[in-house]
Amino acid sequence: MKLMLFATRVVALVLITWQAAGAAELTEMPANPKGNVLIYGAYGYSGKGITRFAADYGITPVLAGRNAEKLKAFADEVGYDYIPLSLDDNHERIVEVLRGFELVMHIAGPYTFTSKPMIDAALVAGTHYVDLTGELHVIEAQLARHEEYVKAGIMVMPAVGFDVVPTDCLNYYVAGRIDNPTTLQLIMNNEYSSAEGAAASRGTIKSGIEMLSRPLKTRQDGQMIEMTQPKVITQEVNGEERSLVQIPWADMITSWVSTGVPTIEIYQIASGGELPGWLPWLLRREWGKNLLVWLVDNFFPEGPPPEAQEKRQTQLIATATNKRGDSASAEMITPEPYLLTFHSALIVANRILDGQWEAGFQTPAGLYGADLALEIPGVTRRDL
Repeated sequence: MKLMLFATRVVALVLITWQAAGAAELTEMPANPKGNVLIYGAYGYSGKGITRFAADYGITPVLAGRNAEKLKAFADEVGYDYIPLSLDDNHERIVEVLRGFELVMHIAGPYTFTSKPMIDAALVAGTHYVDLTGELHVIEAQLARHEEYVKAGIMVMPAVGFDVVPTDCLNYYVAGRIDNPTTLQLIMNNEYSSAEGAAASRGTIKSGIEMLSRPLKTRQDGQMIEMTQPKVITQEVNGEERSLVQIPWADMITSWVSTGVPTIEIYQIASGGELPGWLPWLLRREWGKNLLVWLVDNFFPEGPPPEAQEKRQTQLIATATNKRGDSASAEMITPEPYLLTFHSALIVANRILDGQWEAGFQTPAGLYGADLALEIPGVTRRDL
């Protein structure tokens, strides 16, 4: 048995070494884009996770990003070809690259700055687009271009990670259990199964800085309206009265598209780690945002440690109600958000490569149904 284990490890080491030696910078794009996937932002925390799981889903991606040195180092490590590619004033080159790919997985935020140049190029190249954004204003801007995507014959599906695959699917599920739902409420319990270590990657934090620097919004009666401050309510969760604070989660757009429910409120259990009162003041100043981004880049860990991915779980509780007083509730338990993201993004990518796509702006549950999230390892759902 020991000899067999040793031999297995030797073979694995040889394969990894051979694979890494095969990485090369692509100077010519593939002539036929069919089946080809470009992961842009591959050397970031989420990009690395998605790339490392890609082979498990039968995907052999080409990696891309703006920092050639970091990109080459990671490509050499995992053995995939790569393309250094800046998004700044580089439209024609981005189009040239995307013409060789059926799908671009855009994993480089903050999407406030990166989404539009990539989508502009995807429209010309005829390349499908997915990303991991949770930035409401970015998703609103993407939704507004729906007819452009239809005309170009491409699909744009934002937020194919923890934002918003599990939440969109759970909202879609409960909304389908009653007639004419008018309100969706989602509760996120990040304390369900916790672990030490960072809770978010640098990229997520920087995207959050961009989002929090803008007016807080909620969806009421089909409209996105501004709020002066987050709504706080008290509600029973798992048999205990808890304070819940409203958060600007992307489902206020995506689940509205998926379900048509006009009022959507997303809450998180208040855990004592809420944002300090001075932070909004700082975020409304450009120098303040720049300072926070610098601090994140220089002093924050890259992302959650591996042991956190193994132990953390999130509880989601969604409730749909209608004007007659009917209601339906369900619970979903998910693995650690980044681990879920690695799988969900690749599951969606495979659906697209298999021809399961529709031109235009699409949402995960709206196109693939409520059970999409159940394909992710470790996700469970039950009625309440």
